[in-house]
Amino acid sequence: MSVNAYAKLLKELACFTQTKYSVLSRDIGYDTSYISKWITGERLPAAKNVDCINQKFSKIFSEIIIKNHRKKEFFHKFMVSEVSSEEEMVFQVYQCLSNAYRGSLNRPNNYNQVNFENESLVMGRMNCRTLLQKMLKYKLEDLSTPVSIVITGEFCSLANNHFWQLFEDVNINIFPCSIHVMLDLSNLGINGNENIGKLYHCLDKLLDYNIYIYEQSSIAYQNIIVVENKFAIIYLMNEDGYIDMCVPVVNPVQVQMIYNKCKSLIMTQPILLLPKETLGMDRFGYRDTFFTSNRFFFFLTNGFEFLLPDEVFKRLYANTEKGLYKPATKEWVQRIEVIWKNLMDKAELHFILPTNAIIRYLETGYIHITDISYQLSKDERLLHIKQILSVMNLNHNIILGVLLPSVKAYRNENVLNLSFYSNYSTAFFKKNLNYINEKTFPIYLVDNPIFLQYIQNYFESQKESLYYKEYSDTQLSELYKRYHFLLDFLDS
Repeated sequence: MSVNAYAKLLKELACFTQTKYSVLSRDIGYDTSYISKWITGERLPAAKNVDCINQKFSKIFSEIIIKNHRKKEFFHKFMVSEVSSEEEMVFQVYQCLSNAYRGSLNRPNNYNQVNFENESLVMGRMNCRTLLQKMLKYKLEDLSTPVSIVITGEFCSLANNHFWQLFEDVNINIFPCSIHVMLDLSNLGINGNENIGKLYHCLDKLLDYNIYIYEQSSIAYQNIIVVENKFAIIYLMNEDGYIDMCVPVVNPVQVQMIYNKCKSLIMTQPILLLPKETLGMDRFGYRDTFFTSNRFFFFLTNGFEFLLPDEVFKRLYANTEKGLYKPATKEWVQRIEVIWKNLMDKAELHFILPTNAIIRYLETGYIHITDISYQLSKDERLLHIKQILSVMNLNHNIILGVLLPSVKAYRNENVLNLSFYSNYSTAFFKKNLNYINEKTFPIYLVDNPIFLQYIQNYFESQKESLYYKEYSDTQLSELYKRYHFLLDFLDS
């Protein structure tokens, strides 16, 4: 790809003034990823914003040129007329950038001038995929405000078209970004574990989206993808279930009408999976109610926050009193400690941990205890291991299983970042807080008993895998005696 005139000029100005991308990003108010794309020629600034952007660039570059006494060198290198005042210098640079931008708009291969701007029928699987890929990537990466995406198609059908992988290539910079999509519960009876596996890995890969899933109880307005105030795509599937016809809609009035109709429809459907900012800290709220059961299942990918030693809770109390975990209070942390200690003494607890999650925890000490992110010190990690062995020796209803990496189980993924918590009647997912934007909701509440059963079956089925192994307290004690010296290499 040859670099457009605007990108070339911007790069030359940045090099001439020795201005870092981070400085440009700070001073013009755009993320460094945008600056990088403008300078490499991958993207152009949006036409509606470019005038303001060029004015800011001009002021930054002019001030540096004048401060470093490089005016004459600038006039010679960029072949512009000499000026005397700073105001004239700013205007001179601004004119150069504006002319380069207009020239770049006329380039036939410019990334902003792609064919999907024409509202015409696109046919063929590959052409439809290319259309979807370009629409999602170029439109979503150019967002200036949070956006809502409504998809009236069925989740599993779209997964079979590898549709959700398209979002993995999108670098969203504005949060929160929500996706509303349908799911046909009746279809989960066929290859239920496979479909739930696809759903889980989709949620795990798209951590920075708030994904709302609704039961598909209506066939109205089927097969529409609409991004609020941006575009819509109406698609059709062939007899094999693949998308092979698409019609893009970019007219703003039409897009908004489609969005309003689809959003009104989807909001009337029963909710299956609901993003939540928190499960609450109120006494007898959801979190307290969740732990009133005596039987639990946990698939933990973000450390092991249970069976914590007293030393960890002491530090949590101290940090809470310092106001580090607001709105959490010392009383709230004490309540969690009491609830969990009672459970560990007598409840039936089944833990499954992917091997990579165990290694990551031992190396870093990071856990997410309810809404709090906490890092155990080396000594605390050692005490934690001993505490786990001690409690498992007293409560033989605690089962700890390890899931080894495999292409089949992990779909070639090395590390997972989405944990699952269940008491068999209610359940939720929890994201790794270290890998999401602070405006993204970290919790998914499972809000349908049938849907919960399918999800539970999927995680229970991991126990049948060749890559799964359970350990008794005796076996774990033997492993600890054999390999505890390796823990001395942990970072403090």
